[in-house]
Amino acid sequence: MVAPLRVLVVDDHPIVREGVRRILEAAPDMHVVGEANDGASALGLAARLLPDAAVVDVGLPDMSGLALVRLLKAQRTELTVVMLSMYDDAEYARESRLAGASAYVVKDSAATTLATQLRLAVGSRPASSGVELPGQAPWERIAQLTPRECDVLRGIASGQTNKAIAATFGISPRTVETHRERLMRKLGVSTVAGLTALALETGMLTAPDR
Repeated sequence: MVAPLRVLVVDDHPIVREGVRRILEAAPDMHVVGEANDGASALGLAARLLPDAAVVDVGLPDMSGLALVRLLKAQRTELTVVMLSMYDDAEYARESRLAGASAYVVKDSAATTLATQLRLAVGSRPASSGVELPGQAPWERIAQLTPRECDVLRGIASGQTNKAIAATFGISPRTVETHRERLMRKLGVSTVAGLTALALETGMLTAPDR
């Protein structure tokens, strides 16, 4: 029998921590081994408990979630970190991955996606914030896009606004929004963070070195 995934939960809101614990403990293959309400406590618990993964809130009292991700990965490179955020924002998702997080989960979708994202991340398979279409590999999903849809996807994943993307390609912001909706429908992704993750996963957007 495979041992359950040992998870550390880091969030400064007790109600959120309790909610995340309930979500993870409901999964038969997961066990929450510790909870922390700030970055310093999280680093101490991670060093002592040696969890397999950590779920980290993007905003903490003593440091940013991004800073904590970097410190956790420096402490133990094998630790898998999933960023939890209330913001469905491409730039947050991109920065999280650059910091070392394997996935970015929006809190509104945590009840249905968090456990899955953890499994994917720990299993060394790229994770996203969206819903993957059954039976299709990421590159197969991208292959169905038109050249203009690919352009818009790169713009979205780079954190550009609709107005900026529209100006780049000589189209209206409303047309960009239409492309965004079509992209989500075609790719089976429900969030901007999911689009960004898919672009990174398939090499359409390469994360720069830091």
